[in-house]
Amino acid sequence: MKNRIHKRMALLLLPAFLLAAGACENIDVLETEQYIKQVYIVGAADVVWPFDVTYSNEPQGAYISVATSGSKYIDEDVTVTLRHNDPTIEWYNNKYLYDAPVKYRKLDADKFTIASFQTTVKAGEVYARLPFTIQTGGLHCDSLYAVTFAIESVSRYEKNTVDTALIMNLNLVNEYSGTYQLAATRYSLAYDNTLGDYIPNPNGTYSTTRTLKAVDANTVRFFNEARAEARGGYASNEAYFTAIHNYCVTFTRNSGNNFRVVPWGTLVIHEGECTYDEVTGFTFRYDYQDGSTRYRLEGTLKK
Repeated sequence: MKNRIHKRMALLLLPAFLLAAGACENIDVLETEQYIKQVYIVGAADVVWPFDVTYSNEPQGAYISVATSGSKYIDEDVTVTLRHNDPTIEWYNNKYLYDAPVKYRKLDADKFTIASFQTTVKAGEVYARLPFTIQTGGLHCDSLYAVTFAIESVSRYEKNTVDTALIMNLNLVNEYSGTYQLAATRYSLAYDNTLGDYIPNPNGTYSTTRTLKAVDANTVRFFNEARAEARGGYASNEAYFTAIHNYCVTFTRNSGNNFRVVPWGTLVIHEGECTYDEVTGFTFRYDYQDGSTRYRLEGTLKK
């Protein structure tokens, strides 16, 4: 009896099952949009977007990107209108940089030029750029310059309402800036009256990474010896900037591959010489004063 009932139920359900199966076979999920179509600024999810800009006396190109989300390409052009959103800078500084040595600051309006706040994501594409130019000459290497953007309107779909604003942070660079490996020997120098010259005595070696920070188009700055480079290596913001003033050295291109060795602040450098090679990096030697002792640091900085 039970078997007859089960067979009847199966026969009744079979047409519905076949109909549903047939319907599923006719649906291609790859042909339909699987997500909400939105327009967003690339990098806005992280709020701050670093962008390398070269120190130069000529205007330098920069850009931000906007994009469309979804599982399918857009089938018509989408015009995106942007605007500045400068209050984001103060909000970010208060929330994340309240104890930082340097906070983000708005780049002066006369330092950048945006020809148009509109850009278009073309049909069949995902991204579009909004280009602009920046005057980097005269910008200070220890400042955090920022240009902000937000989406004002879109011609189709909807703009993302979650990550709405972007702070573009200008990371000022030049041909010689970056991270290097320091390999150097320090000598203490004792003056020999008979020879009329300083006699070097090995006093220690250094093998560590050094960040060479762009100062202008032809100059980089770094901490002498192996002193702490990051803010975390000092008791306060004031101590950090005091260390920059007291212990930093600069290499400035003279001509060709020759560089001058000059102190950034109060460090006394008696003499020095430096050359640069694209493959091997910097080869240098300079004498400096630390208290009553004259030292010489000699070695290489390889990128």
